Amino acid sequence: MTLFSERISLLLSQKKLSQKELALKARVTESAISYYVKGERVPRGEVLSRIANALNCSTDYLLGNTKELSTSNGSEPLQYLQRNLSKLDPEQLKKAENILKAAFDDLFEDEEE
Repeated sequence: MTLFSERISLLLSQKKLSQKELALKARVTESAISYYVKGERVPRGEVLSRIANALNCSTDYLLGNTKELSTSNGSEPLQYLQRNLSKLDPEQLKKAENILKAAFDDLFEDEEE
């Protein structure tokens, strides 16, 4: 077993999630989650991020780069937003972007659409 597979298994157990539920939350196949749990594969890039988001932890924790579930450096609200942005569809993302631009127009004044 790899550290990644150990950590994903531990989090599944702690959160009382099945592999199928994680697969649905992370938008991957159930068989892919099975490979990860068995230590036969490690996801890359976007899939890794979606799994971390679904498990509410950092990718660094899953990969064994840190012992902490999340990197808490005072930016917890920002991390909450980042984790949950992956749950939005493209239309919802555009709405969120427009809301942020309206609320903080002085920060976005130099950007064009």
